[in-house]
Amino acid sequence: MQAANALDSRLRAAVEAFEAGHLDRALKMAQQLCQSFPKVAIVHNVHGVIAAEKGAHEAAIISYRNAITLEPDNCDFHFNLGNLWRDKGDLKSALTSYRTALKIKPDDPDVLFNMATVLRGLGELGMAEKLFRQLVAASPNSHTGHNNLGGVLFLQGKTDDAADCFRTAIRLQPGFVEAHDNLCEVLEKTNQTEELRKAIAHARRVCRQDDIRIVVRQVQLLRRDKDLEGARDLLSCITNFHPGQARLNSAYWYLLGDICDRLEDSQAAYEAMVEANIWAAKAVGGRGLEPGKFIGRLDDLETVYKSVRRSGSTEKVARTDAPQLVFLVGFPRSGTTLLDTILLSHSRISVVEEKPLVHEMVKLAASWRTGGLPNHEDLTVEQINELRGAYMKGLDSHLPEPATKGDVVIDKLPLNIVETGLVSKVFPDAKFLLVLRHPCDCVLSCFMQDFRLNNAMANFLDLKSAALCYDKVMSLWHTYTGALNLPVHVVKYEQIVGDFAESVGEVLRFLELEWEDSMADYMSTAVDRKRIGTPSYHQVSQPIYSRAEGRWRRYRAHMVPVLPTLLKWAEIHGYSND
Repeated sequence: MQAANALDSRLRAAVEAFEAGHLDRALKMAQQLCQSFPKVAIVHNVHGVIAAEKGAHEAAIISYRNAITLEPDNCDFHFNLGNLWRDKGDLKSALTSYRTALKIKPDDPDVLFNMATVLRGLGELGMAEKLFRQLVAASPNSHTGHNNLGGVLFLQGKTDDAADCFRTAIRLQPGFVEAHDNLCEVLEKTNQTEELRKAIAHARRVCRQDDIRIVVRQVQLLRRDKDLEGARDLLSCITNFHPGQARLNSAYWYLLGDICDRLEDSQAAYEAMVEANIWAAKAVGGRGLEPGKFIGRLDDLETVYKSVRRSGSTEKVARTDAPQLVFLVGFPRSGTTLLDTILLSHSRISVVEEKPLVHEMVKLAASWRTGGLPNHEDLTVEQINELRGAYMKGLDSHLPEPATKGDVVIDKLPLNIVETGLVSKVFPDAKFLLVLRHPCDCVLSCFMQDFRLNNAMANFLDLKSAALCYDKVMSLWHTYTGALNLPVHVVKYEQIVGDFAESVGEVLRFLELEWEDSMADYMSTAVDRKRIGTPSYHQVSQPIYSRAEGRWRRYRAHMVPVLPTLLKWAEIHGYSND
């Protein structure tokens, strides 16, 4: 009894020191407890918590594992270890720990929440949705649970259900600004302008009006109303940018840059975009993005395909009932979203937008390679058929009905251009639509765009790396066209803007389809789409405009270092260098 009392007293003292912020003293006390009571699981757990807070991750891992060895059925120990793995960025290990914790306590709300959040980070959106639904079923008054369920639904394109979840979160906690912000995002990105107006008015009544999220949503509405001066004035009211809100801060500066650009205040716009990209980099600083890794892959692919000369007699391995696959590719911000929206208005065309179907093939093909550069020319027929089957299974899951012969299915993801070698090997009957835009406008737009960053998009955080990326991608494309027998039709964004009927008619002839009058009303198609999952969502629902054409000339002074690279490609693509 005396030993137990001594343990309780010393343990309580260590916890009190920890909670008071005296981490060094608390850690020393916990270390002494581990030495004095090595067979007591809670002691190791407390040491793990304190060590993790101090950043001594390896020591914390050892302590949590010691606690688990002594009490393997303690949910909290597995949960704490999962949190540590998550904080270290090892989401797969975190998931393993959370799964064990959930087996012990199936309805624990903290475990459900954290595990679902990790699944979302891993892209396992279906499983994340399932767990968040389990969470709100167990805790129906959890406003954060409903809000996070809405976030996962939104990522899956289930916009109506997502909006309902955000509204439920707001009903449960009227001043919950994050839910207001998320609801506004759904309404803004689905072009529900009047509902957005109502949502912003409600948010202003119950939230702090100077909250940066509410201000950003108001400005987006003013931009839609074409009150650009009012939008800039409202943004100027924000003067404090909390370092812990890097993502919000970047959204603010991107929006200010866009407003200034529309007002043709190019200097202010450029300065805002530089600031936006700085904050965007800070927002993902702990995620370990490697933009150079993407550039390295471009170099590797070009090295391989420079020595490839594929004949036109590639063995046909297509299913007899396969649809006509068309890969809509190009550099980001070249106009692919505008074209896919126009084509989607045709009755015989289906579009799958921004889905990682090709990426999954790349991963599967890479799993068969033991080393060396990514040469796809030596794939066997069996391997090609396996890749084809995996792709078609994924494709069918994104279509209302499985695609069959006679259908035209467009897979639109601009940077699939990088994987043209593999795509054309697996689908020798596929066609390619390459969308081009003046290289200077294209790269400037990438630099000024609020992308969700990955290894590729991280190259757009400054003009020099964006121009280098463009140069590498286009060089690889030209290597592909010289090495492979590709059926390609090139579409220029400027031609769509300048002569809509003629440029779209040429695309249809390439696809062996007839013109349909509905295509002239493509804006209705854009409005009817539940969500356009690209940064162009608020542009393609407007009439075609030429505002963005030649915009780079206003930024010529800022682009001087990259003009030699980009104007070289402008000449190759047939653009004027003027």
